[in-house]
Amino acid sequence: MKKRFDILDGVVLSIAISTILAIFFPGRSLSESVRTLLSVSSFLFGIFVAFSISDRHGRLKEIRIQLREGDAFIFELYKHSAVFGKKAQDMCRSLLDDWVIATIDYKLEDFHKARGKFNALYDFVFALKPANNKQNVAYSKMIDTLKEMNKENKKMRYLVTDRISFSEWGSILTLSGIILFCLFYINSGTLSSMTLTVLLAVTLTLLVLVLRDLDQLYWKEQKWIWDPLIDLFHELDLLPYFPDDVFVRKRVKLQSGLKYRVGKYAHPYPDMTNKKIEVVG
Repeated sequence: MKKRFDILDGVVLSIAISTILAIFFPGRSLSESVRTLLSVSSFLFGIFVAFSISDRHGRLKEIRIQLREGDAFIFELYKHSAVFGKKAQDMCRSLLDDWVIATIDYKLEDFHKARGKFNALYDFVFALKPANNKQNVAYSKMIDTLKEMNKENKKMRYLVTDRISFSEWGSILTLSGIILFCLFYINSGTLSSMTLTVLLAVTLTLLVLVLRDLDQLYWKEQKWIWDPLIDLFHELDLLPYFPDDVFVRKRVKLQSGLKYRVGKYAHPYPDMTNKKIEVVG
């Protein structure tokens, strides 16, 4: 799979194209109609993008909170299962491992497709037979934790599918296109004019790409997805797990010497059959 077109790629491409246009295709003088068009489109673009970025930041913050609460619930289940003996705890850990891996294998917007692994964990906990008071207390807490996890999963499904609509993207891209046209139209060909035109064009492109990454949940994912997941796997006494795709797309950076597992897929997404897991490090 190809490396995704990230923000750095976009900025470099924007600088190259903008510089060529500014140097070899000088515009005309500023007319009243172009001034009006630039003012109106810039005003609308600023309002629209500012609101959208703020909304996406709020959504991302809520998703981060949900994920960290989910990590805490997973760790609680693992620790509480210890009172039922080592065999039961190992089984619980294995089911938790399957659940977490499933949520990683699927894209966040396909979070619900990992439901089967969560149901297996649910069935295991409900099948436990408390034999003493200590186990009764742990069992009750595990049931409560599963109920909370179920609520969190439903809320997470809503959050990750709450995306910017096609019409909203159409409006943003149309306004940005009008602004770019006006910028290059009024470029007088002087060094200062060309420099300002290129800087404004690149900044405009950067804002659109930042909004895209926020909407697709790629924004700073190393800090809010991969680093916490590494910590969670270590808390469960397991090797961290990553799909091979995240290395191809350069979405994760690992510390030197880290031992981890990699999922390699025999079929295109979302077919997970015949998947192989290899240990690296």
